Amino acid sequence: MMLSKRIKSRSGMTIMELMITVAIVGIVAAMAVPRFQIGYERIKFRAATREITSQIRLARSYAVSTKNQHGVYFDPATLSYTLFKDLVNTGAMQYDVGDSIISLKTLPGVFNFLATDDINNSIVFRSNGSTSGTVNVITMASTPDIIGIHQHTILAATGRIETISSYY
Repeated sequence: MMLSKRIKSRSGMTIMELMITVAIVGIVAAMAVPRFQIGYERIKFRAATREITSQIRLARSYAVSTKNQHGVYFDPATLSYTLFKDLVNTGAMQYDVGDSIISLKTLPGVFNFLATDDINNSIVFRSNGSTSGTVNVITMASTPDIIGIHQHTILAATGRIETISSYY
């Protein structure tokens, strides 16, 4: 008898309580969305940086495995980079018209700067994995929420790549 009174006296949630709960969840979600957008942009920048690193490593790997010079040419005007086999003027250690193009990639639209400190804008690996000199490749991307700067340093003697990323 007592149990049936207790069950009948229980009341459910009112529509007002439900609306307040939905409003609180909506406010918290609205505050979190901008943080997710910034995180998403950082992920895109990191993916582009990893892709550049991958192409440089692939050029070095091709050079060592095939015993032919391979490299990556960076084109600041089109914000693109080209993986190539060095066939023309191999002593110059640079990209020339006529070299065999293996792949051509363009940076995502948010990138607005690509530069190297090499006068020829290229990194060429010898068959032992070394380059003619240490080369720095710098990319910058900007959106209304974030500015990302990536620097790749390719060491001459070993072909090792060091990457530094900064976000502002």
